[in-house]
Amino acid sequence: MPDTTEKKRIRQSVTATRRCHECNEEALGRCPDCHYGFCQDHFPKQQHSPCAEKQMKMAQVQVCYVCGTQVYPDQWSISRTSHFVDPFTCRGCGRYICDELHTKRKAEEVIIIREGMRGHRYQYTNRYCDLCSPFYRVGGVKNLTRLIVGAGTVVAAIIFFLHP
Repeated sequence: MPDTTEKKRIRQSVTATRRCHECNEEALGRCPDCHYGFCQDHFPKQQHSPCAEKQMKMAQVQVCYVCGTQVYPDQWSISRTSHFVDPFTCRGCGRYICDELHTKRKAEEVIIIREGMRGHRYQYTNRYCDLCSPFYRVGGVKNLTRLIVGAGTVVAAIIFFLHP
């Protein structure tokens, strides 16, 4: 008799899967913003409650910093393991920019996340505005400033310790 209860216990632990936060179906991917697991139908930001409510509140703020055009950050799934994320923000300075007029450079970044036997492919669209585009190799204006401040701190420390 103890063998059947042991088999039931093993079977229950093996069949556990992640569930969609909205509809309780099998979750296929995690939202990069709220980190909940969602099925293919609820993965877009407008389809699940934490991010849809946040986007409604942020509608006045999500505008291109140059021209004031409304931008719509989006994400979608094309299959069970392939997900696309487009935040419509400049990777260098973090401000919202429109796609048509003020995105100077656009690059795709693919991140593969392993979850058990399955891997998920998240493809992020990285945008750079006119100001950050010349410095995209160092990460835009913010990272360039950090590098300059770091180098200045090292030089100041060397001068301070070597000065008699």
